[in-house]
Amino acid sequence: MKSYFDRLAWPALCGCWVALSIVSLVQGQVNDSRKTVHDVPIILVSVDTLRADRLSCYGYRGRPTPNIDSLARHATLFSDASALIPLTLPSHVSLLTSTYPFSNGVIDNGEQLDPGVITLASVLKSRGYRTAAFVGGFVLDRRFGLNQGFDLYDSPFDVHRQAGSDPGDIKRLGSDVVADASKWLNRNSDRPFFAFVHLYDLHTPYNLPPSFRAGQSTPPDYEVELGYVDEILGDFWKFLRQSGLLDKCLIVFTSDHGEGLGEHGESSHGYFIYGSTIRVPLIFHWPARAVTFQSRISAPVSLIDVAPTILEFLGVRPPNEFQGRSMFRYLKRPSKTTSSKVPEQIYSTSEYGRLHFGVSELRSLRVGDYKYIDAPKPELYNLEEDLGETKNLYLTKKPEADTLRQLLLELLGHYRSQANSRPKPVLAPDVIERLHSLGYVEANNVRSSDATPMPDPKDRIAAFEDYGRGLMLASFGRIEESNAILEPLLAQFPDLVDVSLCLGFNKQRQGQFAESVALFKRALIQDPLSAVAHFDLAVSYYAMGKSDEASKELEETLAVAPYYTRALELLGTIALQRGDYAVGRTRFTEILKFSPDDYAANLKLGVVATMQAKWDEAELHLKAAIKTDPESAEAHNTLGSVYLYENKVDNAADELVEAIRINPKFAGAHYNLGLVRAKQGRRADAIREFEETLSVDPAFRAAQEALTRLK
Repeated sequence: MKSYFDRLAWPALCGCWVALSIVSLVQGQVNDSRKTVHDVPIILVSVDTLRADRLSCYGYRGRPTPNIDSLARHATLFSDASALIPLTLPSHVSLLTSTYPFSNGVIDNGEQLDPGVITLASVLKSRGYRTAAFVGGFVLDRRFGLNQGFDLYDSPFDVHRQAGSDPGDIKRLGSDVVADASKWLNRNSDRPFFAFVHLYDLHTPYNLPPSFRAGQSTPPDYEVELGYVDEILGDFWKFLRQSGLLDKCLIVFTSDHGEGLGEHGESSHGYFIYGSTIRVPLIFHWPARAVTFQSRISAPVSLIDVAPTILEFLGVRPPNEFQGRSMFRYLKRPSKTTSSKVPEQIYSTSEYGRLHFGVSELRSLRVGDYKYIDAPKPELYNLEEDLGETKNLYLTKKPEADTLRQLLLELLGHYRSQANSRPKPVLAPDVIERLHSLGYVEANNVRSSDATPMPDPKDRIAAFEDYGRGLMLASFGRIEESNAILEPLLAQFPDLVDVSLCLGFNKQRQGQFAESVALFKRALIQDPLSAVAHFDLAVSYYAMGKSDEASKELEETLAVAPYYTRALELLGTIALQRGDYAVGRTRFTEILKFSPDDYAANLKLGVVATMQAKWDEAELHLKAAIKTDPESAEAHNTLGSVYLYENKVDNAADELVEAIRINPKFAGAHYNLGLVRAKQGRRADAIREFEETLSVDPAFRAAQEALTRLK
């Protein structure tokens, strides 16, 4: 063992020439296939929150996954693949940019990938590929920057309609994602394409469609939800087979992270970096005309290597910005790597605990069978003997742990120095001054690690799980029960920003705005750069009738997070209430830069244009709002009003009838339809609509006057 770790003690990058030699050896073996696969279509499927060990093709003996298993035929299954970080956005950023989280700067959900970053999509697009992404969860919405390189980035999430939801919970059914992807593939399969398909159904809260839920005797759990995912993927494979794409494409199947499911005390993901949340499936289903590769690779690999592997298969040189290595070094030779002069280094990290729960960050490095976790209480595991990571060998094998820690530091030092050489955006001086004037301390180092030692995440896992239960109860509307958990938790850990935020939001929902204001201010003392705290403080002020204070907090929200469209929406609403239509229009137009299909922005712009008699503009925005939300009675009614002003009475009638179908008690729609019927000469129908208006709203004076005139 000593000689093995002596080899590991070499500097992490000293073996680069060896890596090049290996690639050169493989090069000759894949050249024949490269001549024929340079234009192969690529489909990358990511099933969010999928544990590899819950798939029957990975040896699971529970509920089978026959459709996912079927993809492993004529494929290479990597039995030991790891994610870099157990969070959706950062993990997908690393997957599509082939960069480490500490290098690309995206270490948490809700952050933005820097513009101009080289992605797998941008590389393929530059080579003539059509590119499209179909996203199942708002956490990957276009505003977070992962749309770079995609001709189409399909993320149709209406944040306005789900304003009370945690952004991490906003999703659409996998069947809808697959349906949209299939339509695009039907239209674009006549030339090389890259399609990224992201399914978010396995991420809590579970929301099975009624058709699938009807056959279940128990509430949906992880396995039941996985059964649904497997079923819709079976439908997708069937479509690909019938269209001839299954044999034509390179299909890569993977996940961004797993799920704790109670292991190590963690029920969900993001907090720890054990295999339960880091180990993911990885299957390369080759085109029928490709050369035969090994069916199973047992060597440890990382998601950072996926993009370079795809490019090497196409005969495309990976860009210098990619930090992963092609896995072709395993595909044409035995998968055992113990004889390699350059042992594979598998890196993982989580800073979620540091950012959200006052504990230390976690980093790990795996080399061979050993995995070292750098924490205040360090850990070392032999995964060959202890895959579940239950026996910490740190004290008995400290030399081996020290060697891995040194390699970890070298890896961080090398790539972090590259990242630090790039200019990083900083808050403008006027933003810092405004924060200070509002009573918040300057927070130049809020996101950086403090020199003060922080608790080990293992010591707070029970409290973290309590916090998770509080969040879950709040999402189910059980606010009092949620408060009963969160209030003592905040008393025990008074500096926890996220607990203050959650409790403040609960108080806001209960109409206790003074208490919510105090909690949001408390959070901002700890973290002045919290866009969520600024925004929710603004909402509480607005509910209290303090629009000036609300506007100030909304401006700070946008200074920290310019893509925070709900802040733009509320600022625009306040402007309209003040009669400042120009400012309102500007705010709502800004929303469309981040979310072109945003329902609220298009509706409000349609209303403003209607008030200003700009009929064409009003019609354009209102139709866009209806496209996003066909069941919006308000949008149909406003569009009907526009048609009425334009004297397009038949069109107006259609829209108003639809508005009343959606909301039979919509007094304004009944009144407008009465006006239309009067114009059409249908006096009795007009009287009936005005009477219906008054039955809903007896104080509707215009309807009473119209009825009097008609009678």
